[in-house]
Amino acid sequence: MGQITLFDYQEKSEKANCNTFENWLLVDGDNILNRTFHATKYEYKTAPDGRHTNGVSAFLKMVFGYQRKFSANIVVFFDQGKGFRKELYPEYKDGRKEKPEELIQQFPTLKEVLHAADIPSFESDYFEADDLIASSISKLQGHKYILSNDKDLLQLVSDDVTVIRKGNKNVDALITPESFTNEYPGMTPLQIVDIKALAGDTSDNIKGVPGIGEKGAFNLVQFYGTVENMLVSTECPKELKRYFTKLMAAKDDAIFSKMLTTLRKDASITIQARPLNEHGLREQCDILSLVIIKAYMNLY
Repeated sequence: MGQITLFDYQEKSEKANCNTFENWLLVDGDNILNRTFHATKYEYKTAPDGRHTNGVSAFLKMVFGYQRKFSANIVVFFDQGKGFRKELYPEYKDGRKEKPEELIQQFPTLKEVLHAADIPSFESDYFEADDLIASSISKLQGHKYILSNDKDLLQLVSDDVTVIRKGNKNVDALITPESFTNEYPGMTPLQIVDIKALAGDTSDNIKGVPGIGEKGAFNLVQFYGTVENMLVSTECPKELKRYFTKLMAAKDDAIFSKMLTTLRKDASITIQARPLNEHGLREQCDILSLVIIKAYMNLY
């Protein structure tokens, strides 16, 4: 084996830094930082200035790992607030636990690192991160990988969109049209919104139709296809009668819940592939003492 010189490494690094990838890794920033924070909250990592960094460190390691695995440009999306849904439905997302202060402090730190590394990030006071991701899909060439545990994003799964979410035994699952069908037999990804419109969603405080749980919603959607089809149908099998009766008594609830659950795709957003700014990333790693990230990215 030939010896690798410093010049060889620099040439390789500079060449790689000039290129961007064909695929895209679209990261639900709030969701993934929340996940990595709680997965590492007992590690007590801090920067020299006292800032907590455990979530940021694990976030970067996860994201860069998937960038390498899928040869993908990274884009990160954040929630600036609860957006238009909160205006339409004041109870939206009420009841959620407050984020720990140690987690809240890490959002601006993460955004500093992303900015220094020239990794694009987006947020809006009108649209949530999920809507921004949905609005980006049709504008990007290549395969899109969405990194998030948010079930709402499953409605975007298609031949060129894969959702990466937490699976069993700490191994992430890749949700494709085929694997989605295995989990939800006889259904398409877009019908997730119809299930949630009927069954509701406790995490977002969307009530759905009173008396119809996930099993009833699944059975109704399997038979009718969509909420709209249910509302105009005159046919009802005996085994679905009790669910159908509840739906007819709360038509407006079903329609409104489906509107809240359906991701918007009309956000004005322009994304351009950028090469990673390794110098900026290295500086932030030094400032925050993120040694593991420097080693992981070969930034020594």
